Amino acid sequence: MVRYLGFSLFLLVFFRAFQSQAQVVEEIKTAGQIYAYAQLHGDHEILLDFTYPSLIEKAGGRDAMKNILKQIQETKHKKGQHLTSVEFGDQIQSVSVKDEIHAIVPITLVTKVPGGTLTSSSNLIAVGTENRENWYFIETTALEERNIKKVLPNWDHSLTLPFKKAPVFKEDKR
Repeated sequence: MVRYLGFSLFLLVFFRAFQSQAQVVEEIKTAGQIYAYAQLHGDHEILLDFTYPSLIEKAGGRDAMKNILKQIQETKHKKGQHLTSVEFGDQIQSVSVKDEIHAIVPITLVTKVPGGTLTSSSNLIAVGTENRENWYFIETTALEERNIKKVLPNWDHSLTLPFKKAPVFKEDKR
């Protein structure tokens, strides 16, 4: 009887942890869909709503960050680059750190460039705050284990940033 009760309690705890992790993944994917829409359509206001607040502060505030996003977008357009697809992967790893949830989120970006397309596999860090009421994203392109705490002070290194991969160019067929 005690063995059965112990096993039942173990299953209940395991199920709740699995259920909680699944809920976190769904929340990240839902926020990610909005973030992807904003990326694809150049909606800087929505992008700023999903940008980790300390990054906005470090850029000099919301208006300064908005100008940076506009400049990046204009530079890409001048080079003939246009983002055509943003997909979030399924292998999302997350941990609780102080009053936040941190997650590594794999993404695939497809960009139309002169002569073809570039497919980039990358990662975002998703940060859930206020009991997961708000989700923010941090691009990891310029982040490494040695400098991540400058952007995300609560990072505890229990998640490891994946290695960066070179984009794959696919030439247009003529």
